[in-house]
Amino acid sequence: MIRTIRNIQQSVSHFWKRTNPFSFSESQQLQLASDLIPFGVWEYDLHSGYIIWNQPMYDLLGIQQYEFDHTLSSFKDIIHPEDRSGIEDVIHQAIHYPNHQKRIVFRVQLSNQVVKYVRGNIKLIYNKKNEPVKLSGVCIDITRQKNIELQLKKERDKAELYLDSIEAMVVVLNKDATIRLINNAGCRITEYQEEELLGKDWYHIFPPPESRNESKETFLKIVNGEAVYLDYYERIIISKTGNEKCIAWRNTLLFDDHQKITGVLATATDITDKVKAEKESEAARKKYQDMFYNSVTPMMICDSYMRYKDVNPAACKLLGYSRGELLKMHVWQLTRPDKKDETIMLWTDFVATKYQTGTIELFKKDGKKIIVEYQATSEFTPGMHLSSMVDITDKKIADRKLKEQNEKLRKIAWMQSHEVRKPLANIMGLLALIDSQKTATMQEHVLQYLKQSSDELDQIIRDIIEKTKAVDA
Repeated sequence: MIRTIRNIQQSVSHFWKRTNPFSFSESQQLQLASDLIPFGVWEYDLHSGYIIWNQPMYDLLGIQQYEFDHTLSSFKDIIHPEDRSGIEDVIHQAIHYPNHQKRIVFRVQLSNQVVKYVRGNIKLIYNKKNEPVKLSGVCIDITRQKNIELQLKKERDKAELYLDSIEAMVVVLNKDATIRLINNAGCRITEYQEEELLGKDWYHIFPPPESRNESKETFLKIVNGEAVYLDYYERIIISKTGNEKCIAWRNTLLFDDHQKITGVLATATDITDKVKAEKESEAARKKYQDMFYNSVTPMMICDSYMRYKDVNPAACKLLGYSRGELLKMHVWQLTRPDKKDETIMLWTDFVATKYQTGTIELFKKDGKKIIVEYQATSEFTPGMHLSSMVDITDKKIADRKLKEQNEKLRKIAWMQSHEVRKPLANIMGLLALIDSQKTATMQEHVLQYLKQSSDELDQIIRDIIEKTKAVDA
């Protein structure tokens, strides 16, 4: 605007020099120019301290002519208190450093409390003796422009606040890959300060050295319309301290009013910890998977609906089913058909207690019954339950045989303590009787009883031998 005013002033001056023999002062020329475009014109006499305004100047500052006493002090009273010292500095510089053009923006507060923004320039005027005699200048109302600027600044500050408050990194790259904008999260992730990055080539700083040229070439092809950009991708960047970070990117192309690409808006999230956790989780999963499939202990995994979801080879070998066959079955299908309700109740208790041990009868594919001792853990991963088994069928059979043998031995012991003792007592009594009875008749009867008892004792001993053989078998 000031340049436009000066151009009009120069045109008016040139016109009057050609058409009028009289000479016009610069202030007169400014006054003529202000008739074409309404702006305030003023003069300040350095000797008298008297200030002259044209009518647009009064209108601009919102006061009547009678309210202004033409002094610098009265003028400063109109200016916003925070801008008065700035006016004094500009006037001082205009007088003492006349070769530098002086411009200023200041506020005036009108009587209705409305604040106007005014922009002006000042020039030192000399007389014919080349002595400074006055200051002259023009002022224009830039309130509307200033309000727009303030509103834009407010919106920009709000946008920057939003950008700096979010956790995601936001970067704007120009078409040449230089950094136009980066938010606080971006500085935190990259470990750089904003001033270290603005205007710098992204691809000279962040990609690993071995991929910088290729990454830069791909970017340039995208912004020149020679390649299609990816909405989402993951890339490694190198932070200021040399740390490798995995970043997930989402990009949007920026266009000007003519739909030409001007740059790229990129939002990014640091997924380094997530990727590391996934790798560790995958390593742990593989480790436990290897343990599961290579274990000699039969192991089975089922879901919350009692459906088998995975089984190891040892379980398939124990039960005689293939893995595919078992994965189509429910838990109760391996137990006795009449035990389904009992199995479901046992399962309910297991889910409630999170852990369970015990023995259960299962039936192999060929119908053979086996007895297993099991340990089960609920929710070892969400929704999945793990059980391991040991076949104790042979142990149970051995226990039963041992019990039967013990029963036979108990009977032998009873025979030894009761049945053997009876004929033995008889023999002992008969011997005592022989010793006390001296007659032949009595001895004959005693000998008959003695033989009978001997035969009984012999038979009992034979029975003990037979039972002992049975125990050994």
